[in-house]
Amino acid sequence: MSLISRWLGGEKLESWFQRLRGEVLIVFLSRLANAAVGFAFVVITGRHLGPVGRGEIALAFTIAWATTHVANAGTPTSGRIRLLRPTDPVGPRDVVSLSIALLPLQALLVAASVGVISLTSFYMTWEFSLAIFALSLATMLFNSAVAVLYGLRRYRNVLMAEVIIGVSEAFVVVGLLMSGRLSSTSAILTMALGLVLGASWLIGQVVQVRQKAGLGLTTHWRSLITDGFYPMLGQVSIFIALRSDRAILAAVAGADSLGLYVVALAIPETLRIVPKAFGQVIADRGRSGVDPVKAVRRYARLFVVAQVLILGISAVVGSTLLLAVFGEGFREALGILAIVTIAEMVLSIYFMYQSLLVGFSRPRGIGPPQVLGGAVAVLLNLVMIPEWGMRGAAYACLLGHVALAVISGIWTNRELRRLDA
Repeated sequence: MSLISRWLGGEKLESWFQRLRGEVLIVFLSRLANAAVGFAFVVITGRHLGPVGRGEIALAFTIAWATTHVANAGTPTSGRIRLLRPTDPVGPRDVVSLSIALLPLQALLVAASVGVISLTSFYMTWEFSLAIFALSLATMLFNSAVAVLYGLRRYRNVLMAEVIIGVSEAFVVVGLLMSGRLSSTSAILTMALGLVLGASWLIGQVVQVRQKAGLGLTTHWRSLITDGFYPMLGQVSIFIALRSDRAILAAVAGADSLGLYVVALAIPETLRIVPKAFGQVIADRGRSGVDPVKAVRRYARLFVVAQVLILGISAVVGSTLLLAVFGEGFREALGILAIVTIAEMVLSIYFMYQSLLVGFSRPRGIGPPQVLGGAVAVLLNLVMIPEWGMRGAAYACLLGHVALAVISGIWTNRELRRLDA
Protein backbone atom coordinates (compact mmCIF):
# COMPACT_ATOMS: atom_id res chain seq x y z
CA MET A 1 0.00 0.00 0.00
CA SER A 2 2.90 2.37 0.77
CA LEU A 3 4.29 1.91 -2.78
CA ILE A 4 0.87 2.65 -4.27
CA SER A 5 0.48 5.68 -2.02
CA ARG A 6 3.84 7.12 -3.14
CA TRP A 7 2.92 6.42 -6.78
CA LEU A 8 -0.41 8.23 -6.43
CA GLY A 9 0.72 11.17 -4.37
CA GLY A 10 2.22 10.17 -1.02
CA GLU A 11 0.51 11.05 2.22
CA LYS A 12 -2.12 13.11 0.42
CA LEU A 13 -3.80 9.85 -0.63
CA GLU A 14 -4.94 9.07 2.90
CA SER A 15 -6.34 12.55 3.56
CA TRP A 16 -8.15 12.54 0.21
CA PHE A 17 -9.78 9.20 0.99
CA GLN A 18 -10.82 10.50 4.40
CA ARG A 19 -12.87 13.20 2.68
CA LEU A 20 -14.15 10.98 -0.09
CA ARG A 21 -14.92 7.65 1.51
CA GLY A 22 -18.21 8.66 3.17
CA GLU A 23 -19.83 9.78 -0.08
CA VAL A 24 -18.37 6.89 -2.06
CA LEU A 25 -19.59 4.41 0.55
CA ILE A 26 -23.16 5.71 0.39
CA VAL A 27 -23.23 5.68 -3.41
CA PHE A 28 -21.57 2.26 -3.41
CA LEU A 29 -24.18 0.87 -1.00
CA SER A 30 -26.92 2.32 -3.18
CA ARG A 31 -25.54 0.67 -6.29
CA LEU A 32 -24.80 -2.50 -4.32
CA ALA A 33 -28.44 -2.74 -3.24
CA ASN A 34 -29.52 -2.30 -6.84
CA ALA A 35 -26.96 -4.82 -8.09
CA ALA A 36 -27.81 -7.40 -5.42
CA VAL A 37 -31.51 -7.25 -6.23
CA GLY A 38 -30.76 -7.38 -9.94
CA PHE A 39 -28.45 -10.36 -9.61
CA ALA A 40 -30.94 -12.25 -7.44
CA PHE A 41 -33.60 -11.42 -10.02
CA VAL A 42 -31.37 -12.84 -12.79
CA VAL A 43 -30.73 -16.04 -10.81
CA ILE A 44 -34.37 -16.67 -9.90
CA THR A 45 -35.77 -15.93 -13.34
CA GLY A 46 -32.91 -17.77 -15.03
CA ARG A 47 -33.44 -20.98 -13.07
CA HIS A 48 -37.22 -20.84 -13.28
CA LEU A 49 -37.73 -19.52 -16.83
CA GLY A 50 -34.60 -20.82 -18.56
CA PRO A 51 -32.61 -19.13 -21.34
CA VAL A 52 -35.71 -18.17 -23.32
CA GLY A 53 -37.33 -16.36 -20.37
CA ARG A 54 -34.08 -14.59 -19.52
CA GLY A 55 -33.75 -13.52 -23.14
CA GLU A 56 -37.25 -12.02 -23.14
CA ILE A 57 -36.55 -10.08 -19.94
CA ALA A 58 -33.22 -8.84 -21.30
CA LEU A 59 -34.95 -7.54 -24.43
CA ALA A 60 -37.54 -5.70 -22.32
CA PHE A 61 -34.82 -3.91 -20.35
CA THR A 62 -32.97 -3.11 -23.57
CA ILE A 63 -36.06 -1.37 -24.98
CA ALA A 64 -36.73 0.41 -21.66
CA TRP A 65 -33.24 1.89 -21.39
CA ALA A 66 -32.91 2.67 -25.10
CA THR A 67 -36.11 4.71 -25.15
CA THR A 68 -35.21 6.35 -21.82
CA HIS A 69 -31.90 7.65 -23.13
CA VAL A 70 -33.55 9.16 -26.21
CA ALA A 71 -36.74 10.51 -24.64
CA ASN A 72 -35.11 12.26 -21.68
CA ALA A 73 -33.11 14.45 -24.12
CA GLY A 74 -30.06 14.31 -21.85
CA THR A 75 -31.83 16.39 -19.20
CA PRO A 76 -30.85 14.12 -16.25
CA THR A 77 -27.20 14.91 -17.02
CA SER A 78 -27.68 18.61 -17.80
CA GLY A 79 -29.98 18.99 -14.79
CA ARG A 80 -27.54 17.25 -12.46
CA ILE A 81 -24.64 19.41 -13.69
CA ARG A 82 -26.60 22.62 -13.17
CA LEU A 83 -27.90 21.60 -9.78
CA LEU A 84 -24.31 21.00 -8.66
CA ARG A 85 -23.50 24.65 -9.37
CA PRO A 86 -24.42 26.63 -6.24
CA THR A 87 -25.31 29.82 -8.15
CA ASP A 88 -27.27 28.25 -11.01
CA PRO A 89 -30.97 29.32 -11.16
CA VAL A 90 -32.19 25.83 -12.13
CA GLY A 91 -33.98 24.04 -9.29
CA PRO A 92 -34.87 20.37 -8.77
CA ARG A 93 -38.53 20.86 -9.66
CA ASP A 94 -37.53 22.29 -13.04
CA VAL A 95 -35.77 19.04 -13.91
CA VAL A 96 -38.47 16.72 -12.56
CA SER A 97 -41.31 18.59 -14.27
CA LEU A 98 -39.48 18.45 -17.60
CA SER A 99 -38.89 14.70 -17.21
CA ILE A 100 -42.61 14.13 -16.61
CA ALA A 101 -43.47 16.27 -19.64
CA LEU A 102 -41.23 14.06 -21.81
CA LEU A 103 -42.94 10.79 -20.84
CA PRO A 104 -45.41 10.86 -23.79
CA LEU A 105 -42.43 11.00 -26.15
CA GLN A 106 -41.06 7.88 -24.56
CA ALA A 107 -44.40 6.12 -24.95
CA LEU A 108 -44.24 6.78 -28.70
CA LEU A 109 -40.68 5.46 -28.87
CA VAL A 110 -41.65 2.29 -26.99
CA ALA A 111 -44.57 1.71 -29.36
CA ALA A 112 -42.25 2.07 -32.35
CA SER A 113 -39.66 -0.26 -30.81
CA VAL A 114 -42.21 -2.96 -30.01
CA GLY A 115 -43.60 -2.67 -33.53
CA VAL A 116 -40.16 -3.13 -35.11
CA ILE A 117 -39.27 -6.11 -32.89
CA SER A 118 -42.63 -7.71 -33.70
CA LEU A 119 -41.61 -7.82 -37.37
CA THR A 120 -38.71 -10.16 -36.54
CA SER A 121 -38.82 -13.79 -35.41
CA PHE A 122 -39.12 -12.62 -31.79
CA TYR A 123 -42.74 -13.31 -30.74
CA MET A 124 -44.42 -10.96 -28.23
CA THR A 125 -47.88 -11.24 -26.71
CA TRP A 126 -49.90 -8.12 -26.01
CA GLU A 127 -49.46 -8.67 -22.26
CA PHE A 128 -45.70 -8.77 -22.72
CA SER A 129 -45.83 -5.59 -24.83
CA LEU A 130 -47.82 -3.75 -22.15
CA ALA A 131 -45.30 -4.88 -19.52
CA ILE A 132 -42.53 -3.33 -21.63
CA PHE A 133 -44.50 -0.05 -21.71
CA ALA A 134 -44.81 -0.04 -17.93
CA LEU A 135 -41.15 -0.87 -17.38
CA SER A 136 -39.97 1.80 -19.82
CA LEU A 137 -41.98 4.66 -18.32
CA ALA A 138 -41.01 3.63 -14.78
CA THR A 139 -37.34 3.45 -15.77
CA MET A 140 -37.30 6.96 -17.19
CA LEU A 141 -39.11 8.44 -14.19
CA PHE A 142 -36.82 6.75 -11.68
CA ASN A 143 -33.64 7.58 -13.61
CA SER A 144 -34.57 11.27 -13.75
CA ALA A 145 -35.43 11.39 -10.05
CA VAL A 146 -32.10 9.78 -9.15
CA ALA A 147 -30.21 12.33 -11.27
CA VAL A 148 -31.92 15.18 -9.42
CA LEU A 149 -31.01 13.79 -6.00
CA TYR A 150 -27.43 13.21 -7.16
CA GLY A 151 -27.35 16.82 -8.35
CA LEU A 152 -28.33 17.85 -4.84
CA ARG A 153 -25.69 15.38 -3.49
CA ARG A 154 -28.37 13.70 -1.38
CA TYR A 155 -26.93 10.24 -1.76
CA ARG A 156 -28.70 8.85 1.31
CA ASN A 157 -32.09 9.49 -0.29
CA VAL A 158 -31.11 7.43 -3.32
CA LEU A 159 -29.91 4.65 -1.03
CA MET A 160 -33.29 4.62 0.72
CA ALA A 161 -35.07 4.44 -2.63
CA GLU A 162 -32.95 1.46 -3.68
CA VAL A 163 -33.86 -0.29 -0.42
CA ILE A 164 -37.56 0.39 -1.05
CA ILE A 165 -37.24 -1.07 -4.54
CA GLY A 166 -35.30 -4.11 -3.36
CA VAL A 167 -37.75 -5.00 -0.58
CA SER A 168 -40.85 -4.54 -2.76
CA GLU A 169 -39.45 -6.52 -5.68
CA ALA A 170 -38.16 -9.35 -3.49
CA PHE A 171 -41.53 -9.66 -1.77
CA VAL A 172 -43.47 -9.81 -5.05
CA VAL A 173 -41.04 -12.15 -6.88
CA VAL A 174 -41.03 -14.65 -4.02
CA GLY A 175 -44.83 -14.56 -3.92
CA LEU A 176 -45.07 -15.15 -7.67
CA LEU A 177 -42.56 -18.00 -7.49
CA MET A 178 -44.36 -19.74 -4.63
CA SER A 179 -47.75 -19.38 -6.32
CA GLY A 180 -46.44 -20.68 -9.66
CA ARG A 181 -47.26 -17.42 -11.46
CA LEU A 182 -43.72 -16.26 -12.22
CA SER A 183 -43.32 -15.58 -15.94
CA SER A 184 -41.31 -13.13 -18.01
CA THR A 185 -44.31 -10.78 -18.12
CA SER A 186 -45.00 -10.88 -14.37
CA ALA A 187 -41.27 -10.47 -13.64
CA ILE A 188 -41.07 -7.34 -15.82
CA LEU A 189 -44.19 -5.87 -14.17
CA THR A 190 -42.60 -6.53 -10.77
CA MET A 191 -39.51 -4.54 -11.71
CA ALA A 192 -41.72 -1.73 -13.03
CA LEU A 193 -43.64 -1.67 -9.74
CA GLY A 194 -40.43 -1.33 -7.74
CA LEU A 195 -39.19 1.52 -9.92
CA VAL A 196 -42.50 3.37 -9.60
CA LEU A 197 -42.37 3.09 -5.80
CA GLY A 198 -38.77 4.29 -5.72
CA ALA A 199 -39.43 7.18 -8.10
CA SER A 200 -42.49 8.27 -6.10
CA TRP A 201 -40.48 8.36 -2.89
CA LEU A 202 -37.62 10.32 -4.50
CA ILE A 203 -39.97 12.85 -6.11
CA GLY A 204 -41.53 13.31 -2.69
CA GLN A 205 -38.08 14.24 -1.38
CA VAL A 206 -37.60 16.70 -4.25
CA VAL A 207 -40.89 18.43 -3.50
CA GLN A 208 -39.65 19.14 0.03
CA VAL A 209 -36.57 20.97 -1.29
CA ARG A 210 -36.97 24.73 -1.33
CA GLN A 211 -37.15 25.89 -4.96
CA LYS A 212 -34.88 28.70 -6.05
CA ALA A 213 -36.61 31.89 -7.15
CA GLY A 214 -37.68 31.64 -10.76
CA LEU A 215 -40.32 32.53 -13.32
CA GLY A 216 -42.03 29.13 -13.42
CA LEU A 217 -41.47 25.44 -13.96
CA THR A 218 -41.05 25.79 -17.73
CA THR A 219 -38.62 28.73 -17.60
CA HIS A 220 -35.44 26.65 -17.81
CA TRP A 221 -36.72 23.76 -19.93
CA ARG A 222 -35.18 25.07 -23.15
CA SER A 223 -31.73 25.56 -21.64
CA LEU A 224 -31.86 22.14 -19.98
CA ILE A 225 -32.67 20.49 -23.31
CA THR A 226 -29.97 22.51 -25.11
CA ASP A 227 -27.33 21.61 -22.53
CA GLY A 228 -28.50 18.01 -22.58
CA PHE A 229 -28.17 17.49 -26.34
CA TYR A 230 -24.54 16.37 -26.41
CA PRO A 231 -24.84 14.28 -23.22
CA MET A 232 -27.93 12.66 -24.79
CA LEU A 233 -25.95 11.77 -27.90
CA GLY A 234 -23.32 10.27 -25.64
CA GLN A 235 -25.85 8.33 -23.55
CA VAL A 236 -27.56 6.92 -26.61
CA SER A 237 -24.23 6.01 -28.16
CA ILE A 238 -22.85 4.29 -25.06
CA PHE A 239 -26.11 2.44 -24.64
CA ILE A 240 -25.84 1.27 -28.22
CA ALA A 241 -22.24 0.30 -27.62
CA LEU A 242 -23.09 -1.73 -24.52
CA ARG A 243 -26.54 -3.06 -25.44
CA SER A 244 -26.91 -3.35 -29.21
CA ASP A 245 -25.34 -6.80 -29.03
CA ARG A 246 -28.40 -8.03 -27.14
CA ALA A 247 -30.90 -6.75 -29.69
CA ILE A 248 -28.87 -8.05 -32.65
CA LEU A 249 -28.27 -11.42 -30.99
CA ALA A 250 -31.99 -11.76 -30.19
CA ALA A 251 -32.96 -11.00 -33.80
CA VAL A 252 -30.30 -13.26 -35.33
CA ALA A 253 -30.05 -16.20 -32.91
CA GLY A 254 -33.22 -15.97 -30.80
CA ALA A 255 -34.03 -15.66 -27.11
CA ASP A 256 -32.14 -18.84 -26.16
CA SER A 257 -28.72 -17.50 -27.22
CA LEU A 258 -29.51 -14.11 -25.71
CA GLY A 259 -30.37 -15.75 -22.38
CA LEU A 260 -27.03 -17.60 -22.31
CA TYR A 261 -25.16 -14.44 -23.23
CA VAL A 262 -26.69 -12.22 -20.53
CA VAL A 263 -26.01 -14.85 -17.85
CA ALA A 264 -22.31 -14.84 -18.80
CA LEU A 265 -22.41 -11.04 -18.47
CA ALA A 266 -24.24 -11.08 -15.13
CA ILE A 267 -21.22 -11.13 -12.80
CA PRO A 268 -18.90 -8.69 -14.62
CA GLU A 269 -21.73 -6.23 -15.28
CA THR A 270 -22.86 -6.42 -11.65
CA LEU A 271 -19.35 -5.41 -10.57
CA ARG A 272 -19.65 -2.15 -12.49
CA ILE A 273 -20.89 -0.72 -9.21
CA VAL A 274 -17.25 -0.21 -8.15
CA PRO A 275 -16.13 2.24 -10.89
CA LYS A 276 -19.61 3.77 -11.16
CA ALA A 277 -19.79 4.57 -7.43
CA PHE A 278 -16.34 6.13 -7.41
CA GLY A 279 -16.90 7.88 -10.72
CA GLN A 280 -20.26 9.27 -9.57
CA VAL A 281 -18.71 10.96 -6.54
CA ILE A 282 -15.56 12.33 -8.19
CA ALA A 283 -17.66 13.80 -10.99
CA ASP A 284 -19.99 15.52 -8.51
CA ARG A 285 -17.11 16.78 -6.37
CA GLY A 286 -15.27 18.04 -9.44
CA ARG A 287 -18.31 19.87 -10.82
CA SER A 288 -18.96 21.39 -7.38
CA GLY A 289 -15.37 22.64 -7.18
CA VAL A 290 -14.45 20.45 -4.19
CA ASP A 291 -11.51 18.55 -5.77
CA PRO A 292 -9.01 19.68 -8.46
CA VAL A 293 -8.62 17.74 -11.67
CA LYS A 294 -4.96 16.79 -11.12
CA ALA A 295 -5.67 15.07 -7.81
CA VAL A 296 -8.68 13.18 -9.20
CA ARG A 297 -6.68 11.93 -12.20
CA ARG A 298 -3.94 10.53 -9.96
CA TYR A 299 -6.21 8.74 -7.55
CA ALA A 300 -8.49 7.31 -10.24
CA ARG A 301 -5.66 4.97 -11.27
CA LEU A 302 -5.94 3.06 -8.01
CA PHE A 303 -9.60 2.33 -8.61
CA VAL A 304 -8.92 1.01 -12.09
CA VAL A 305 -6.31 -1.36 -10.65
CA ALA A 306 -8.71 -2.45 -7.91
CA GLN A 307 -11.48 -3.12 -10.43
CA VAL A 308 -9.21 -5.26 -12.58
CA LEU A 309 -8.25 -7.37 -9.55
CA ILE A 310 -11.87 -7.75 -8.45
CA LEU A 311 -12.97 -8.81 -11.93
CA GLY A 312 -10.14 -11.34 -12.18
CA ILE A 313 -11.22 -12.99 -8.95
CA SER A 314 -14.85 -12.92 -10.05
CA ALA A 315 -14.01 -14.75 -13.27
CA VAL A 316 -12.41 -17.61 -11.33
CA VAL A 317 -15.28 -17.82 -8.85
CA GLY A 318 -17.93 -17.39 -11.55
CA SER A 319 -16.57 -20.19 -13.73
CA THR A 320 -16.78 -22.49 -10.71
CA LEU A 321 -20.27 -21.54 -9.53
CA LEU A 322 -22.13 -20.65 -12.73
CA LEU A 323 -23.62 -24.09 -13.34
CA ALA A 324 -24.39 -24.61 -9.67
CA VAL A 325 -26.32 -21.35 -9.54
CA PHE A 326 -28.07 -21.32 -12.94
CA GLY A 327 -28.15 -25.01 -13.87
CA GLU A 328 -26.83 -27.21 -16.67
CA GLY A 329 -28.92 -25.40 -19.25
CA PHE A 330 -26.43 -22.51 -19.14
CA ARG A 331 -23.23 -24.54 -19.75
CA GLU A 332 -22.52 -22.76 -23.04
CA ALA A 333 -22.21 -19.47 -21.14
CA LEU A 334 -18.95 -20.74 -19.61
CA GLY A 335 -17.29 -20.53 -23.02
CA ILE A 336 -17.48 -16.73 -23.14
CA LEU A 337 -17.19 -15.80 -19.44
CA ALA A 338 -13.44 -15.05 -19.60
CA ILE A 339 -13.85 -12.95 -22.76
CA VAL A 340 -16.58 -10.70 -21.37
CA THR A 341 -14.71 -10.35 -18.06
CA ILE A 342 -11.61 -9.03 -19.83
CA ALA A 343 -13.89 -6.68 -21.77
CA GLU A 344 -15.26 -5.36 -18.48
CA MET A 345 -11.72 -4.72 -17.20
CA VAL A 346 -11.06 -2.53 -20.22
CA LEU A 347 -14.40 -0.76 -19.74
CA SER A 348 -13.39 0.37 -16.23
CA ILE A 349 -10.80 2.63 -17.88
CA TYR A 350 -13.55 4.22 -19.97
CA PHE A 351 -15.69 4.84 -16.86
CA MET A 352 -12.88 6.78 -15.17
CA TYR A 353 -12.32 8.97 -18.21
CA GLN A 354 -16.05 9.62 -18.52
CA SER A 355 -16.25 10.67 -14.87
CA LEU A 356 -13.51 13.22 -15.51
CA LEU A 357 -15.50 14.59 -18.45
CA VAL A 358 -18.72 14.91 -16.44
CA GLY A 359 -16.83 16.49 -13.56
CA PHE A 360 -14.70 19.00 -15.43
CA SER A 361 -15.57 19.26 -19.12
CA ARG A 362 -18.03 21.52 -20.94
CA PRO A 363 -21.47 19.88 -21.44
CA ARG A 364 -20.86 19.71 -25.18
CA GLY A 365 -17.59 17.89 -24.56
CA ILE A 366 -19.20 14.94 -22.75
CA GLY A 367 -20.79 13.08 -25.66
CA PRO A 368 -18.34 12.89 -28.62
CA PRO A 369 -16.15 9.99 -27.39
CA GLN A 370 -19.26 7.94 -26.66
CA VAL A 371 -20.61 8.65 -30.15
CA LEU A 372 -17.38 7.54 -31.83
CA GLY A 373 -16.94 4.51 -29.58
CA GLY A 374 -20.58 3.53 -30.01
CA ALA A 375 -20.28 3.64 -33.79
CA VAL A 376 -17.28 1.29 -33.68
CA ALA A 377 -19.11 -1.09 -31.31
CA VAL A 378 -22.23 -1.25 -33.49
CA LEU A 379 -20.14 -1.93 -36.58
CA LEU A 380 -18.37 -4.78 -34.79
CA ASN A 381 -21.68 -6.24 -33.61
CA LEU A 382 -23.22 -6.08 -37.07
CA VAL A 383 -20.22 -7.84 -38.61
CA MET A 384 -19.39 -10.45 -35.96
CA ILE A 385 -22.73 -11.55 -34.44
CA PRO A 386 -24.45 -12.77 -37.63
CA GLU A 387 -21.30 -14.71 -38.51
CA TRP A 388 -20.35 -16.23 -35.14
CA GLY A 389 -23.42 -15.81 -32.93
CA MET A 390 -22.90 -15.64 -29.17
CA ARG A 391 -19.10 -15.98 -29.36
CA GLY A 392 -18.99 -13.25 -31.98
CA ALA A 393 -20.97 -11.03 -29.60
CA ALA A 394 -18.41 -11.67 -26.85
CA TYR A 395 -15.41 -10.74 -29.04
CA ALA A 396 -17.25 -7.74 -30.45
CA CYS A 397 -17.90 -6.67 -26.85
CA LEU A 398 -14.17 -6.87 -26.05
CA LEU A 399 -13.02 -4.99 -29.15
CA GLY A 400 -15.75 -2.38 -28.73
CA HIS A 401 -14.72 -1.69 -25.14
CA VAL A 402 -11.10 -1.28 -26.22
CA ALA A 403 -12.23 1.30 -28.78
CA LEU A 404 -14.26 3.14 -26.13
CA ALA A 405 -11.34 3.27 -23.70
CA VAL A 406 -8.85 4.50 -26.30
CA ILE A 407 -11.15 7.13 -27.80
CA SER A 408 -12.27 8.35 -24.36
CA GLY A 409 -8.67 8.64 -23.19
CA ILE A 410 -7.64 10.75 -26.18
CA TRP A 411 -10.72 12.97 -25.98
CA THR A 412 -10.59 13.45 -22.19
CA ASN A 413 -6.94 14.51 -22.26
CA ARG A 414 -7.83 16.98 -25.02
CA GLU A 415 -10.69 18.47 -23.00
CA LEU A 416 -8.63 18.73 -19.81
CA ARG A 417 -5.79 20.45 -21.66
CA ARG A 418 -8.37 22.98 -22.86
CA LEU A 419 -9.42 23.47 -19.23
CA ASP A 420 -5.82 24.03 -18.10
CA ALA A 421 -5.33 26.54 -20.88
